[in-house]
This record gives sequence, C-alpha cells and structure tokens, in this order.
Amino acid sequence: MIIGIFFFAGCSDKDSIVTPENNQTSAPNWITLPQSEGLSIENEFSITKNIKGKDGGELIIDKNYNAGPHGTVKIITKLKFYRNSFAGTKNITMTVDDVNGTITFSPSMIFNKPAELYVKLEGLDLSGIDPNDIDFVYYDLSGIYGPVERKEIIVDISSGTLELKEGKIPHFSRYGYSR
Repeated sequence: MIIGIFFFAGCSDKDSIVTPENNQTSAPNWITLPQSEGLSIENEFSITKNIKGKDGGELIIDKNYNAGPHGTVKIITKLKFYRNSFAGTKNITMTVDDVNGTITFSPSMIFNKPAELYVKLEGLDLSGIDPNDIDFVYYDLSGIYGPVERKEIIVDISSGTLELKEGKIPHFSRYGYSR
C-alpha cells in the first residue's frame, strides 16, 4: 500500500511520459484575414471544376477586397493535379474562407500522386507575429493537424504577405496558415 501511495503521489500530468509535448488534437491557431469594408454577405470564395485524374488539371482562385491596414487583401490559391493523380473524373471544389483564409476541398479524396498547392495572402495585419511561428498545416475531421510538406513559406511582415510554395497535398482536409 505504501508503494501505491508513493507511485500516485510521485506522478503528475506534468511528468507523464504519455502526455504529448505538442498537442496535435486541438485546433490550429489560424491566421485571420482582415474583414471586408462595408456590408458583405459573402464569407468564402469558391471554384468547382471537372477534372480527369488521368489528365490532371488546375483550380485557381484569385480574388481581392478592400480591407486591412494595407487597403486591399489579395487571395491567390492554385491547386495543381499531376497526370494520374487519381482515378476517374471528379467535380472538385476549392473554397477559401474569408475569416481565417483556410482552404477546404471536396469531395473527400486521397491521391495516387500528391497535388501541389500554392497559397498567397497579401494585405494582412501580421504585426506582433514572429515569422518563425508561422506554419502551413492541415486539419482533418478527427481533429488531428500537422505541417504540410512544402518547398518554402515566405513571410513578409511589413507588407502583410504569406506565401506557400509547392505544398504537397496527399489528401483533402482543411489547410491554412497557423501560428
């Protein structure tokens, strides 16, 4: 009994070897976009395109709106499918949320070859953010998130620009910049 008391008294959550250092099951801390000036009911930008997996294809969103410390917010997203990325033909939708800039896709898919994602957000208020804390992550329906493999992320605090180059997307989830 004394051994049991010692065991329970000596262990705390802080000392637990099963507690993860980085909680990958809470939601990411998404970077937010400046809110549009004036009245607007639109809260996302979206495109749908019929793509044949054997041929590949591309979805592009290129939008801007008046807002933020720089006067204009610009959103550019490009998703490129390489030849034979998936079987059959699919109507694929890419949607950008104008609150947090996250990108979602449908239908739910896993690819034979990763799709390539480019995301550039300009005109954000990045004051007080350490560029080294910025990451581009996926967030799945089970609450798991993690970094996206990529060539690079460019962070320019003075212009409020975040740019993801050659993000590798092996499946559809929610994707976005976090800190």
